[in-house]
Amino acid sequence: MNEIDYLRLSVTDRCNLNCFYCRPDKNLVQLPPKEILSFEEIVKFLNLATHWGIKHVRVTGGEPLVRRNIVSLVKMLSSVQGIEELTMTTNGLRLAELALPLKEAGLSRINVSLDSLDRRKFSEITGCDELGEVLRGIAAARRVGLDPIKVNMVLLKGFNEEEIFHFVSFALENCLLVRFIEHMPINEIGGKRWYIPNTEVRERIQKKWGPLEPVDSSPGKGPAHYFRVNKRQPTLGFISPLSEPFCDSCNRLRLTADGKLRSCLLSGFEVDLKGVLREGAPRETMKELYEKVIRNKPKHHHFEFPYAGRFMFEIGG
Repeated sequence: MNEIDYLRLSVTDRCNLNCFYCRPDKNLVQLPPKEILSFEEIVKFLNLATHWGIKHVRVTGGEPLVRRNIVSLVKMLSSVQGIEELTMTTNGLRLAELALPLKEAGLSRINVSLDSLDRRKFSEITGCDELGEVLRGIAAARRVGLDPIKVNMVLLKGFNEEEIFHFVSFALENCLLVRFIEHMPINEIGGKRWYIPNTEVRERIQKKWGPLEPVDSSPGKGPAHYFRVNKRQPTLGFISPLSEPFCDSCNRLRLTADGKLRSCLLSGFEVDLKGVLREGAPRETMKELYEKVIRNKPKHHHFEFPYAGRFMFEIGG
């Protein structure tokens, strides 16, 4: 089994966007505050998990920047001995105001989820007319040095596929790393009608820009394959869970906002850490649950219609 050293840490199930492939129903019931792990509970778990191999932590949501006092949490996490890299994935709506405080609190770098550079399409996908604010957030992150900034674009056939070239140019012009992500029909949302294989995306890009040069050393610990365009710095990444599954190299676990530790985004198997944390269970009990999750990490998936048991925003992406 691949070494497990990466934790995706969801700190809230709330979000200030309603992307139709992630939060398909605006009336979904959200967790009451008492069910969300406290900062102290999160840090308590991480102080143990670093002894069990966790070195890289990515803060996610929902949207992590809507969690109250998120900068204080980042400062607490960056102080945990053993964490070598602390990163975050955000939709960018609050990034303009928080980029500098996050950097000063110890955040290493940031990923921004952005599926369209067209104002109308952005609004259609997210239910919110705030593209300009996201772009201001990316600019602020660049100014304060949260580099390399990765822009995650989920490809949606019939919605944003004609923007592939725009995103390549956006990356080149702004020294960003754009990553094209195949849509996964979590809990059957979208089925196959939005799916575009990344092999097709690469072919389109190469017809316009010429051969893409693979990059051996990738920036980060994730599943993306990186390429240079015209011998520039690594500019493009491709995350291809359907066409090029990466289960055999997966090195991550996920902790949901309500304290469930999961071995996989697409597997419904999870254990309740919140209960044992609040009961003051001994370290040995925590380790047994941790190891149980790792033992149940699936070796492969059936990707036709992955059923995760929760929606994407509830798991942490």
